[in-house]
Amino acid sequence: MDTMVLSDHTFLLIGLGIFLAVSVGVVLPNLLPTARCRVNRRCRELRFHLYELQQAEKAAKKAVRTQEKLRAKVQQISPKRMREAEERASDLITMLAHAKENVMVAENHVRRVLLEEYPPAKHRLMLDKFLPEQN
Repeated sequence: MDTMVLSDHTFLLIGLGIFLAVSVGVVLPNLLPTARCRVNRRCRELRFHLYELQQAEKAAKKAVRTQEKLRAKVQQISPKRMREAEERASDLITMLAHAKENVMVAENHVRRVLLEEYPPAKHRLMLDKFLPEQN
């Protein structure tokens, strides 16, 4: 019985196989990320790291100002409070250095994607568009 069904529907099975192969060949490339998609994702990451850098700069400046104010009043405050202010300032300066490194890495990722995905004729144009402060 099974061989009869198979022989009766051979063309149907062949057609189904061809349909599946063609549909996978058409749909799969459209599901993969495009060059524009990869650039936009990396640019989003870069903007996020730039925002983190900006927040770290604000916090570090505030901690340094607080530390300077406390140094001016060193006779009136406890050593513990002074030590905490110094530790906070040093921690925030370290965090600022890490934020700068993250921005640099994100810029390099954007640059790498642009240079890999676009032809050399468009490199300068795309770098000026997505990394204007670098060029």
